[in-house]
Amino acid sequence: MTWIYQQYSGEIYHDTKLIGHGWSGQGIHKNNPASEGIKNLGPIPRGYYKITGENSSKGPMTIILDPCSYNDMHGRSAFRIHGASRKDPEHSSEGCIILNRDIRREILLSHDMDLVVE
Repeated sequence: MTWIYQQYSGEIYHDTKLIGHGWSGQGIHKNNPASEGIKNLGPIPRGYYKITGENSSKGPMTIILDPCSYNDMHGRSAFRIHGASRKDPEHSSEGCIILNRDIRREILLSHDMDLVVE
């Protein structure tokens, strides 16, 4: 089974089942496909990613994403799935996908390591 993140809406699916909503990017660039090439502001670029692990670099249950080599990353890197900042939630994402803890836990427990960003 595959995880699917809709860049333009923030919806996250596990195959065809809607699991919840999040966001990627900030300000006018949030969930805006036209902004995916804007470093530190635009959303995660569309493409295929592998979920390769977890750490706490951006808070508890930060999920590490590795892009497939053929993705057009627009010179951007180090994408993750993590939670929102409590102090400044609107500026939590420099392109990472922001999802709540329950959804991140479900992703990790599923052991499905494929993410498609559409």
